[in-house]
Amino acid sequence: MSTDKAEASAAEDRSQNSGTAKHEEEAPGPLKLDPRGIPLSPQPTDDPKDPLNWNRWLKLMVLTEVSIFSFLALFSASLITPAFVPLSLFLHRDLVTTAYVTSTFILLGGISAIFWNPIANVYGRRPVYIGTVAVAAAMCGASGAAKNYGTLIALRCLNGFFGGVPLGLGSATVCDMYFAHERGVYMGIYTISFLTGGHIAPLIGGYIEKNLSWHWCFYVPAIITGGILIIFVFTVPETLYSRTPAALARPSQSWMSNMLMKRRAHPTRQLRIVDFFRPFQMMIYPSVVIPTWCYSLCFAYGSILFIITSANLFGKIYHFQPQQTGLLLGIPITVGSLVGELFAGGISDWISEKRALNRGGERSPEDRLLGIIPSALLTPLGIIIEGVCLQNKTHWIGVAMGIAIASFGLQVMTTGVYTYTAECYKPQSPELGSLINFGRQVYSFTIGFYAIPFANMIGIQDAWITLAMITFAFFLPLIPLYYKGADWRKRLGKPTFHQDL
Repeated sequence: MSTDKAEASAAEDRSQNSGTAKHEEEAPGPLKLDPRGIPLSPQPTDDPKDPLNWNRWLKLMVLTEVSIFSFLALFSASLITPAFVPLSLFLHRDLVTTAYVTSTFILLGGISAIFWNPIANVYGRRPVYIGTVAVAAAMCGASGAAKNYGTLIALRCLNGFFGGVPLGLGSATVCDMYFAHERGVYMGIYTISFLTGGHIAPLIGGYIEKNLSWHWCFYVPAIITGGILIIFVFTVPETLYSRTPAALARPSQSWMSNMLMKRRAHPTRQLRIVDFFRPFQMMIYPSVVIPTWCYSLCFAYGSILFIITSANLFGKIYHFQPQQTGLLLGIPITVGSLVGELFAGGISDWISEKRALNRGGERSPEDRLLGIIPSALLTPLGIIIEGVCLQNKTHWIGVAMGIAIASFGLQVMTTGVYTYTAECYKPQSPELGSLINFGRQVYSFTIGFYAIPFANMIGIQDAWITLAMITFAFFLPLIPLYYKGADWRKRLGKPTFHQDL
């Protein structure tokens, strides 16, 4: 018993020094360790139905299906992108105005998690996923049948509001199931999924428009989403797990009860108005607001900038048809993201584990920031390369290289930010997912208003260089965060809500 107490005391000291939440290290019994002898964070209960204790295959199944939902969210948003030209003719709108069909989805997708995540924290992830994704599939299908611009924009707003839920809730689901030392890899799988959805869509959208019509750029994701939802209903259990003494004292519900959602997922919590403002409350913490600001710009200029402007610029400069535009955009952006994730997730976990061992088991979330360094160089570089190539009308391979390099950097940044913030404040991971998604989507929405006019005003090359320099500048605050993040968290204290998760 004295050994257990000594281990628990040492773990508590390490938790205070590294800035991680103390409750993540606490356990009612003997301290549980990972394969390298470092205390597990968070500490699991002895309940086999605790998602932290699930079999590997069950965790992977849940992760896969949630990741597919995330993939389909941005896939649904971007599949129409290569078909903007024929869509603009149908709607009798210019290309800039037509691009709002995607921009409005992005905007409402950012807002949606602010509303839905507090509900998921009380009633469970499962009912929220099922209800919102079902409505999103219906709205996506209805978009294909729209007869005018106003109706289409309204349907896309609803599509984004319901379909954007997996983009904000998925990171919380990952944290429900995986320990801190695993999150780099599994959070990376989740993040590559939603980014790739927006990247693969242009590859397919042009051919769908050519062989069917632009209407099917909405029908196809609606059909696929509906099919995946049916599988989800029968295979994915609830991942929200309350660790309050009152909840743990209750009889554990059966797997069948879990799947049928017979009782509220969090039996001791009530939904309050203040819960809808919790994500913004997290902005007082530098370990949240600095990475969120940086990532929002990185995503907007390292991904959405290419997507929103491709139909306009590739058509004018290279005289590409929709399917050619989709290929030039989709292939490099997808390859860059996939290669970036092969580097990002494993390296992030390796750095974290290696440095923890060097400190005698003391974890520090700031170690995750070291893995972001390549992004600070590659994302701005890729943006500049594309701008220079477009301005000088070089061979399209130069444009492809720029997009791929920026996408590599963005994927490294995405995995790093989601993993770092979740490791700093794991109980608040739903709020973190909401806030990051909000910042990313809302800032990306604005690009459609100024990217092309800005390029027309000063030239594509100078405009893209300016945006790249802004992106690089927002990486610089990560330097003091690396050195002072733990001290700042200790000084500000821990959030007082969700301490039971």
